[in-house]
Amino acid sequence: MKPLYFDIRDLFQSIRLGWSGKKIWVGFRGLVVAYAGYAILVGLAHLLDGTTLSQLWHRYGLFPGAVFGEFGVLGTCLHGLGMIFALCVFFISTSMICKINFQKIQGDDFFSSGDAWRFAKRHWAEVLLGPVAVLILFLLFVIGGILIGWLGNWIPVVGEVFFALFFIPIFFVALVAVFVAVVFVVSLLMSPAVVGSVGDGALEVVIESFSLAWSQPWRMVLYTVWLNVIAGVGVVLLGAFTMGALWLITAACGLFMGDKLADLFDLAGKYLFYKPKGWDAIIGNLPVPGSLTWSEIWAGRILGLMLVGISGILLAYWQAVYASGISLIYVILRYRKDGDNLLDRQTPGDLGHKQEAYGETETETETS
Repeated sequence: MKPLYFDIRDLFQSIRLGWSGKKIWVGFRGLVVAYAGYAILVGLAHLLDGTTLSQLWHRYGLFPGAVFGEFGVLGTCLHGLGMIFALCVFFISTSMICKINFQKIQGDDFFSSGDAWRFAKRHWAEVLLGPVAVLILFLLFVIGGILIGWLGNWIPVVGEVFFALFFIPIFFVALVAVFVAVVFVVSLLMSPAVVGSVGDGALEVVIESFSLAWSQPWRMVLYTVWLNVIAGVGVVLLGAFTMGALWLITAACGLFMGDKLADLFDLAGKYLFYKPKGWDAIIGNLPVPGSLTWSEIWAGRILGLMLVGISGILLAYWQAVYASGISLIYVILRYRKDGDNLLDRQTPGDLGHKQEAYGETETETETS
């Protein structure tokens, strides 16, 4: 790993840093867990609403969804819980990738996905509680404003006069509340990086979110936008290679499989949530599909699951690039605002990893 410039140039490394089997595997597992939890909860909401399993399958296939508010109270709660669960899993898996990336840029190439999982078990709550704490602070400002409005309406004559006289303080408090809302957005972006990089707690997430929003707002905006551009480019490139590989498969294998391969891809394509623009070019190598035998039906289903898995790998790669990028952004901005090079630190997570790696050797030496 070459030394960092501690500026926007370092973000170009995100595409390469994201191309890591460990990081993609962590993202893919997180994606599966998030999908499973969301699908089960939304599926239950549909069943409570009177939809049968057959209707649910024919309408949504492998990807059940819903418009928020289309169910009753219990179904809406299940739908909302499903979205919160998926978001929490995304944050935790992102923090795991941030930890792997931080160890990588520190020079530790042996920090595994298992080490990242053990790190997440110790710090998962901190990743989630940081943004929640900022959100609660914002809601307190909102509740205070509602209370002032209620008092202004409840107290005759004096209420409106009090509101008018104290409007300037109320305005400045509202201005602070708007800033806290901005800090909440920053905490959502940086919480996985703050915890995943150095293992700091929820309070540190809150402090760093305020500090970054106050002292580095333009770099935060510029770096985040640039990271999303880079992540998009990386996914497009990997997607282009993926589509090229599928096209080559249909062109080469279709020479002899012909109608059979057309039947398989026709059924498998129905399992995809989204068919990319190049899909027509892929199946253009094949003849028109016909009726399927029982073996082709099962093979087509298996192939469909394989294609869904490949799509998941693309999404996991995007998450790996994104997590690697926000980890770099935090390291850069921490150096810019505090002069603190986090790469020179030995974090608690790093020490624990080294103790796990070398603990047996030390024990044997002492025994000898």
